[in-house]
Amino acid sequence: MVLTRTRVLSGMAAVVAAALVLFFWPREEPGVKDAVTRRIIAMTSAAEEKDVGEVMEGVSERFKTTEGWSKQEVRSILTAQVLRGQWVRIFTTDIDVHEVSPTQGDFQARFIFGRSQADKLEDLARDSVLNAYSIEGTFEKEADGEWRVVKAKQRRLDPSELL
Repeated sequence: MVLTRTRVLSGMAAVVAAALVLFFWPREEPGVKDAVTRRIIAMTSAAEEKDVGEVMEGVSERFKTTEGWSKQEVRSILTAQVLRGQWVRIFTTDIDVHEVSPTQGDFQARFIFGRSQADKLEDLARDSVLNAYSIEGTFEKEADGEWRVVKAKQRRLDPSELL
C-alpha cells in the first residue's frame, strides 16, 4: 500500500472528525444530589485555599440567611475570617442532600474549622482549636446552569455533638 497525500489527508480528517464527535458527544448531567454535593465540596476547598471569590461563585445574588444576611454580608464575614487567618483546615461531614425538583436541592452538612495542619478529621481534634457549624439550606440551578445556594441557616455545634 502506497501512502499518497490524499490517503494521509483522508486519514487525518477521519481522526479529527472522530475527536470532534467525542468532544461534542452529549454528556449525562449529574443528578441534583451529585451536583449539590460537588458544589459544597468545591466551595469548602476554595474556602480552605482562602479563595473568597470562588466560594462566592457558589452563592446566589438572591441569597439570604435566617439571620437576614445577604450575599454581600456573607462575603464580608468570610473575607474577615480569611484575612485574620483564624482557621487553616476545613472539613465537611455528614452531607445530606434531598432533591426537591430537578433544579432545587435542600442540604444539611457539618463544617468543622480548625487551626491545624491536620490532614484527617481525627487528628484535627488533638492539636487544634475547633469551630463547628451545622448548616441547612437550599441550592438552585440558576439560569446560567450553575448551582448556587439561595438560602441557609447555621447553628454552632458544641464539641460534644461532633462525637
